Amino acid sequence: MAVSKAQQKAVNKYMAANYDRINLTVPKGRKEEIQAFAAQTGESVNGFINRAIGEAMGEVPPENAAKVGDIKTAQNAAGAPQGTGGAILTPETLKTAQEAAQNAEETVSAFIGRAVDTQAQRDRLMQAMRQKEKAPD
Repeated sequence: MAVSKAQQKAVNKYMAANYDRINLTVPKGRKEEIQAFAAQTGESVNGFINRAIGEAMGEVPPENAAKVGDIKTAQNAAGAPQGTGGAILTPETLKTAQEAAQNAEETVSAFIGRAVDTQAQRDRLMQAMRQKEKAPD
């Protein structure tokens, strides 16, 4: 179905008001590699590039938020009400996590996910040890 001039004008107006454009230059042949990779992962080129940039900046894609413990992103993806709060890390803790993630050569989300998993395992071990101490012989 053809798009009318009025519909295209409305789309262009919306895009101009809500999105910034970036002209990306890549070496010859790279464009096709990016297109093929994006297609393999079921993404558009634009979606792939936006996700890659977000991951490099420590953002968590909404579909992975719950997996790495990013409650705010998971709630936003699930349509939870938006408020002024919602941060799960203090700025000081976030800075520490960013530095540690950089040292570990991980994204912040991957580092925090691993840290949460590690601490959860430690907590389970400690709980088992306490229960064993309390158990009668």
